Amino acid sequence: MAMDGDNCMELEVKWSASGNTAYSILMMSAMRIADIKAVIREKVGVPVEEQRLFDQDGQELPGDSLIVADEACSPLMLLRTVSDPCSTNLGHFRACAKHFPVLPLGQFTVVEKLACGIHGDVLKCCWQQQDTAGAEHVAVKKLRKDGLLSCLETETNERTIHLLPCVAPDAEDALTEIGILQYLMEQDDLSAHLLRMLAVYADDGYTWLVTELAEGGELFDVAASESLTEVRVQSYMWQLLDAVDYLHNHNIGHRDISLENILLKDGSVKLMDFGMAVRSCTASGAPLRYFRSVGKDYYRAPEAYVPASPTVEAIVPFSLPPDRVAMVKTSSGHLCEVCFPPEAGPGSTCMAEVWGYGAKPSDVFASGVCLFILAWGTSPWHKAELRDPMFSYVYSRGDLGLTSLLRYWGKPFFSENAMQLLTQMLHPNPCQRPTARECLSHPWLAQVATDAIVAVDDGEYRY
Repeated sequence: MAMDGDNCMELEVKWSASGNTAYSILMMSAMRIADIKAVIREKVGVPVEEQRLFDQDGQELPGDSLIVADEACSPLMLLRTVSDPCSTNLGHFRACAKHFPVLPLGQFTVVEKLACGIHGDVLKCCWQQQDTAGAEHVAVKKLRKDGLLSCLETETNERTIHLLPCVAPDAEDALTEIGILQYLMEQDDLSAHLLRMLAVYADDGYTWLVTELAEGGELFDVAASESLTEVRVQSYMWQLLDAVDYLHNHNIGHRDISLENILLKDGSVKLMDFGMAVRSCTASGAPLRYFRSVGKDYYRAPEAYVPASPTVEAIVPFSLPPDRVAMVKTSSGHLCEVCFPPEAGPGSTCMAEVWGYGAKPSDVFASGVCLFILAWGTSPWHKAELRDPMFSYVYSRGDLGLTSLLRYWGKPFFSENAMQLLTQMLHPNPCQRPTARECLSHPWLAQVATDAIVAVDDGEYRY
């Protein structure tokens, strides 16, 4: 560390591996290690989560420690760590129940019960807040505290949960849902098609999760009771993918997208239920890999049926990507993503590491199933596994599989652009699916503007 003419101190940060300077920081007096890491993130591009800083004695420096401006100070050594994408933390988004405010007495009047949930009932309530002129109708998830806290002290690495006997949390995690809703509530640019949380409170036995009320009910009921025009399906799909794209841009994978988890408010889509959601990428943008078959059967992507073994036997593809991860059909008949060893040669058969699945492509697949059900009132298959007759029929026919299935069922086709997008979203290989943003840019949806009004047979729908 050296002193300049204005009495600023220059703190040199060097790469641990090479000894080369990563960045030199000017400081007046003292800086916390956490602040130094923030500067390195901005100037060098290394995410804070991947930084480890050491002093000259090789001792790692915690984030709350101070570096005092002193000419005698030695350079800091920077080590960048690369995280294992298969090592995940299911508790990443969980809210802290200790910080929930106490339920205000007398503000909520129950109007009716809307549904029964895993951890408690969903109620329609009249909410009269203090210092407000009028009351509003809201939805309240009244969550039992014992169920809410049951996820604590359980395993958080999903690969460990999948492969080894352990204390596993429920797939539906209410603390995760609240944590994500709290985060989304703070965003100024929140998609209009994500259900908005209004408040969260706690009393002796329950947590009250208060959200806006979507009086139109589930989109599934609309699909089950009506024959929807292509224009109306197009409208709903644009709104759904706008919500999915927003989540993905904020590093959130939903993992339970379904028509049952899409509500309608004033005719507009509201995606809800974040209890199975996860962090989708590492700090440096690498997709995290998950292993449990969560979500509903109809909507689950084929790669989400992960074999319950660390390795499987498979044939090495001739077009193996640089990361050596590929979607394969294993000798046991599974369709899954695996990571081949460096020595594996194209066309050879070898043991490959089971590599789980990415949350974002599985969300796109589930959205594609939503499109299919909205269009034709039925699911294309029960499960996207080769032992399922309908999925096997579609899979065996490649890109013509969905049109062949509809022709076999005597169903009319949607437009060419709609069929093309549907085929891409339901591609069995997650690497071949478009992102949510690419779906929105597809010709079938690109014409749909955010503030357009689409006239349909039974009214106007704003989206």
